[in-house]
Amino acid sequence: MIIESVWKIVRPFVPVQLYPLLSPVYRWRRKSHLRRLEESDRTYLASHPEVLCPPAELRYNAVGPYPIEAFLHSGEMVIADIEGALRSVGRSLEEIRTFLDFGCGCGRLIIALRNRWPDLDIAGCDVDERGILWCRRHLQGSRCVVNGELPPAPFEDGSFDLIWCGSVFTHLDEARQDRWLAEMKRMLKPRGILLASVHGPYSWESRLPPWTIANLKKKGMIFARIGADDGIHPSWYQAAWHTEKYIRQHWAEVFEIQAYRERGLSDYQDVVVAQNRG
Repeated sequence: MIIESVWKIVRPFVPVQLYPLLSPVYRWRRKSHLRRLEESDRTYLASHPEVLCPPAELRYNAVGPYPIEAFLHSGEMVIADIEGALRSVGRSLEEIRTFLDFGCGCGRLIIALRNRWPDLDIAGCDVDERGILWCRRHLQGSRCVVNGELPPAPFEDGSFDLIWCGSVFTHLDEARQDRWLAEMKRMLKPRGILLASVHGPYSWESRLPPWTIANLKKKGMIFARIGADDGIHPSWYQAAWHTEKYIRQHWAEVFEIQAYRERGLSDYQDVVVAQNRG
């Protein structure tokens, strides 16, 4: 689309403080995408009535304008990224017995995991009540619950071998980030693994203005109010960017940072591999 092409060109020169002014364009784009997705869904499901997939709006809220087949395939691709992250530190999904998808949305990853590992004890949580309601209705056997915007999460201490946080810390300010990092530690078993994606250099070098990048490199983390999806996501759910140095220093106060994989999620976000010290 012309608007999207123009935005890619001018984005590196637009101060992040001005992003909220673009919300009318975002909302127009969202409505346009949803119309096309809903039409595509009707056609696809007419010939594939057996396919289990969340409706277009829930998918869009969670991951963007993905048609059904692309949405389901992307869940498999996330599994591949998780497996790659674990292999980098000598671990494997095969050894995982309890798995939490923190920020599970409408169940993209849970659907893929259930297809591959039907005996895996899977839990999911999110602040998106509608997404969790869909998961509860359609993904029986998986524990899917709504969590609040701040800890605690509704799980016992030491419940999980692995916690996956895909595109969660990419939306939190530092205060919320730190509280949730401590909560991840509480929920993990000793030597349990936290895999979390962040906006690293690839996501900001060609997208943020030079002065913002300089500030980010100095501070290690930048949080900005985007405002494009007000009323769709909570007001505190905005955008954050990190440096690897910040992760290795600041997050190391809570976890042992075992690896940092550039573009480890969908060839876009970086993935942090952290272990609970116990």
